Amino acid sequence: MNFRKLLFFAADFLKGNPIVRDLEDIRNQLSSAKPQALGQLELLLEHATSTTTFYRSFAGKTDVNNFPVIDKNLIRENLNDFLSSKTVKTELIPVVTSGSTGTPFKVFQDKRKKSRNTADTIYFSGLTGFEIGQKLMYLKIWAKEKMASPFTYWRQNLVPIDVIHLNDSQIERMIQKMENSRSVHGILGYVSALELVCQYLEKTRKMKVNARVSSIITMSESLSEYVKDSMQNFFGVNVYSRYSNLENGIIAQQVPGSEHRFLINSASYHVEILEMETNKPVPFGYVGRIVVTDLYNYAFPIIRYDTGDLGSFSSKTDVWGNKFLETVEGRKLDVLYDTNGNIVSSYIMYKNMWKYTDIKQYQLIQKDKKRYVLKVNADDGFSHEKQMVEEFVSYLGNDSDFSVEYVDEIPLLNSGKRRKLVNEMIK
Repeated sequence: MNFRKLLFFAADFLKGNPIVRDLEDIRNQLSSAKPQALGQLELLLEHATSTTTFYRSFAGKTDVNNFPVIDKNLIRENLNDFLSSKTVKTELIPVVTSGSTGTPFKVFQDKRKKSRNTADTIYFSGLTGFEIGQKLMYLKIWAKEKMASPFTYWRQNLVPIDVIHLNDSQIERMIQKMENSRSVHGILGYVSALELVCQYLEKTRKMKVNARVSSIITMSESLSEYVKDSMQNFFGVNVYSRYSNLENGIIAQQVPGSEHRFLINSASYHVEILEMETNKPVPFGYVGRIVVTDLYNYAFPIIRYDTGDLGSFSSKTDVWGNKFLETVEGRKLDVLYDTNGNIVSSYIMYKNMWKYTDIKQYQLIQKDKKRYVLKVNADDGFSHEKQMVEEFVSYLGNDSDFSVEYVDEIPLLNSGKRRKLVNEMIK
């Protein structure tokens, strides 16, 4: 055991082992034959109805289906009504999302919820091979005003890598740091940032990166086959996609043996998939809205929260009976429809685009029911436009109006991510 791991659990011991207890509970629920803890959802519902203004009128209801589906706008407009009267306000921890597709969004958490999130992270990271104390190369947006002290990152063995202006020289410095270090590394980052890493390595290297890497986890964007295969080739470990958000935590993640599916974190969340326009559940395999109940945020109960993301349940379970998400399609604003009005899986984008290595950046926009524009940034020109258009037309409809627009740059969102799919029909 490395000294940072020892220090981490020693600090937890001095606080009464809250993280260790949560870790044991998560393991018992997700990876053992022990009976799962019963009643956590019912306890949350009782707490919410007895201590918050928003849920007070639902007192006595024990079925989560009798509670309303909520979203960001509803929470924003009734922020104080979601706060529990049993929470000491000075102990509240504000959590603010970037608002990459709208205005910033804020919820609150307490120490109990933070402990659970930490335990979830340790557990799901551990399934991919990462351990506390290993050096973590963390590629995301790093706002200077929100960054911790250099000592904190040293203690955590974390290397923050800002993706806003990620370029070849930054990527080369990252690779050199990894190769010159004797540490075991984990890599965590946005898919779009790791895509730039892959493109750089393909231009400059033909062999595996000479660094010790235990784990690669992607987040916030759909994992393409290109990034998955390329990162595996260069770093020698499997790549797994994580489905999480800032306001809740880790909702599901790909794990060894799950293939493309995402193991649902049912130890910490109750997950539903509901129809696009109603609150009825969809059958296995059908795409719908991902709706989450956070079982451990007692300071700010979030029940049946429409995440804004789309996905589907798998009909398969793991050996312990845990459920999977078959797909996570991304946000409703990033979903395409064919010319007949049917949802088209976002994975067609990645199925098509991985082989066009001369394209640096791309973004597919649905303008209206039958009109689509693909923006392409290709430094040295692109000679396969006809083939690419024919592929997209075969998915979207032979009567589609599909055009290609060449641009110098696809801009990043405020969050540091780059949208590959945009549906301008959805407001």
